[in-house]
Parts: sequence; C-alpha cells; structure tokens
Amino acid sequence: MQNLDLNGMDYRKEVERLYGLEYGRRLDAAFRFALLLAGGISLYFYTGEDRTLWWIGGQTVLHLLHFTYLRTRKSTCNFREVMIAGVTFWAIIAAFIWLPAWMIVQEDPALRIAGAAGIGALLVFLIHRADRVLSVMVGEVAVVGVAVVWILYATLTKVSDPSAQVGVALTGGGLWCYFTVTMFTNRRIRIDAERAAQRSVQAQKMEAIGQLAGGVAHDFNNILTAVIGNLDLYQDIPEPVERDALVREARLAAVRAADLVQQLLAYARRSPMQVARRDVGALIEQLQVLTRRLLPATISQSFEAPRDPLWVALDESQFLTALVNLVVNARDAMPDGGTLRVTTRPVHLFTDDPQPDGSVLPAGAYAEVTVADTGSGIPPEILRRVTEPFFTTKAVGQGSGLGLSMVEGFVRQSGGMLSIESSDEGTAMHLLLPIAAPEDTPCPGPGPGIDDLRSALPPEAGAPARGALPPRSDGGIRHIA
Repeated sequence: MQNLDLNGMDYRKEVERLYGLEYGRRLDAAFRFALLLAGGISLYFYTGEDRTLWWIGGQTVLHLLHFTYLRTRKSTCNFREVMIAGVTFWAIIAAFIWLPAWMIVQEDPALRIAGAAGIGALLVFLIHRADRVLSVMVGEVAVVGVAVVWILYATLTKVSDPSAQVGVALTGGGLWCYFTVTMFTNRRIRIDAERAAQRSVQAQKMEAIGQLAGGVAHDFNNILTAVIGNLDLYQDIPEPVERDALVREARLAAVRAADLVQQLLAYARRSPMQVARRDVGALIEQLQVLTRRLLPATISQSFEAPRDPLWVALDESQFLTALVNLVVNARDAMPDGGTLRVTTRPVHLFTDDPQPDGSVLPAGAYAEVTVADTGSGIPPEILRRVTEPFFTTKAVGQGSGLGLSMVEGFVRQSGGMLSIESSDEGTAMHLLLPIAAPEDTPCPGPGPGIDDLRSALPPEAGAPARGALPPRSDGGIRHIA
C-alpha cells in the first residue's frame, strides 16, 4: 500500500530517491568520500588545525547514520520518516558547510579559494537534489543562509570602506537569494513533471483498461457461445453418445474460460502462487522435455543450464508455463527456421535499478534466464506494447495477446524483472529472478510435474505457424517491460 501526501508523493519512493542521490551510485559516493578525506587531511597538514580532523569525523559519523536510516526503512514510509531523513541531512549540511565558511574568512588566498569551491559544490548538489518536501527544502535553504550571514559578518568587520561593505553585503545576499529562488523553482518544475508523468500513466492505464475490457468481452463471448451452443444442442439431441460429446465440448470451453481468468490474474499479479525453492537448472531440463515436440527440425535448439545450482523461490508451474510461452513465441518468429537458445546464468546488481513504472529492482543476486531466437525481431514502434494485455500481432483466433503480459505478471510477482532486447537479428527475452536465501537442506521437490503441464501446451510443431512479427530495418533496441 502506498503512502501519499496531498500532492500525490509516494513517501517510500522519496526515501529510495534520497538514498539513490547520496549512495546509489557507488563510484560517485566513493569518489566524494575519498575527496572529502583527502581534502580534510591535506588541510590538516597545511594549517595544523585540529578542527579539520573533527570535520572529517563528524561527516563520517553523520553519513553512517544517514545511510543506515535510509537503508532500514520498511516497505511503507510516512511523512515523519521522510522528515527524519531530511533532519539528518540538515545535520550533514551544517557539519559540512562550517569549515568552508571558516576558510573563506581567512587571510590566506588558498584557503579562501578552496572554501568558496566547497560551498559552491554544496549549492550545486542541493539544487540537483531537488527535494520535494517543502519543510526539508526550507531547512536546507536556512542552513545555507546562516552560513552566508556568518561569512558576511566576519568579512564586514574587516572592511572599513562603506561602499565596499555595501558591495559585499549585496553580493552575499544576492547569492543566497538567487540560490533560494532556484531551489523553489526547481521544486516546482519537479512537481509539475511528476504530475504530468502521473497524468500520462493514468491515460495509459485507461487505454489499457479499455483494451482489457474489449479483449475480455470478445474472448468470453466466444467461450460463452461455445458453452451455450453445446448446451442448447444437448436439449435437442436424444443420442447419449452425442450428448456426452456436447457436454465434453462445453466443459472444454469452460476450462478455456478458467485459463483466461488465470492469465488475467497473472497479469494483475494476483494469481495464487505455490512458492518453493527450486533449482533453475533442473527446471530448464524439464523445459527441454516439455518443448521437444513443439519445435520443428528446422529450428536448432540449445538449452544451457548453469554448472552449479541456482536456487530461486518461485511457483514451478507458472515458471514453466511462462517459459513455454516464450519458446512458442520464438518458434513462431522463425517460420523458416533458425536457432533457439535458452541460457541461465547468475548475475549481481550492485545498485538499485529504477524501472520505468516507478518501481525499483533492489540490488542483489539474481538468476537470469534468457530465451533468444534468430527471427526478424520486433519493430520498435510496437516493442513497448508487447506486454500489454490482448496486444498481439497474430491473426484472429491464433492468440489471446495475454502470453507476454502473463509472463511479465509472473516475473514481477516473483520479485524480478522482464526485459526485452530486439534487433533485426532476433529477440532475447530476459527473466531476472532473485536468488533465494540459502537453506540447510534445499527442497528440490517435483512440484506440479511435467504431465500436469502437457495438457496445456500449444499445438504440435507441425501446426501452422502463428505468424512471425514483421521485419524491421533499424539497429538494436532495448525495452524494459
């Protein structure tokens, strides 16, 4: 459940954004702290002032507290927690700015230049930070204002000429006023941009809902026609054998309706899952058996399981169903033959990965399963739509358009991500699933089993192809679904 303010701000995403700004890019954070440490030590040897060591220690302790607080927030956050994060950042600013302010009022030109550079860097960072919470931003402006007032006071006491005093006061005050206006303007630009993005997302949702409603109505109407038609004939035909056949046909139509509901639930990420720790490599071997009869001789196959077990917490049946969908799509994209490769490997995300829908894929260890083909690829104009419900390029009656949306729903529900890479040389579907926490005794139980899935497999490989996607002529493109 999201916690939103009156302006629609998601507090959890705001905390994640603050963490990303300060510590999300490890190389950037390491460079900043190395620069802080090197600058502080150099200043100590240059001036002999113990205050520089206190400055280094204060920055280190406050950043550790700030880092720990941001990383230990729960999945739901409120305004109070965002404010606490803001207050700890105020402390970091205050602990940083006093030393450059002291340096500016010294007689040594080298200290003055270094101090001015330090304050300038802080102002640029605060503008880039673009805090949205008004009280947090006001606190940042106030901390900078106090430092500017102190610098002006210390400087004006050393200047006797009235015109020079006026010039210094106007320069310092103008700098602070311009900084304040820029902060407020930047905040307004950010809020307007977020609202525009929300309106765009809402419009896309309404379009998707319209497609969803139309697709569901069309598919269910076909199913109900089959059910009602067979039951009507049941009333008119006296022969027991034919009546049994009609009942079977009606039941099969009802099963198709149940399958459609399951796919819709998977797309909505509400499909019930039987989660257990499974070795992805063993499941890939099952997939090879499952899809053996689906692939014609014109398609060369390669199923590569990892050398060491990769344990993932998932629903085995839904995982295999998702991969079968991807294999069938790859087959249909290569009507004249080609190469199908299913590979698995461990990967590690060192930083959180923001997604286009606003969610964040946490840093950590993942198992990447890739289904790649050498077909004609997906045209760029439809690449971002291929996971929408009921969107399909296949002929009427050859696909519901729920295959990829079901795959995406399953992957998201499992805590992972689906990404698609496509060019005129083929398409690769990447499923990124978080590696399960280790256990003393793994549970490689058989799960639903292959036989339970065979009845739901698509037609034989000898059946007519469902229509490959049209060719494209541009270079490689990437879409994160």
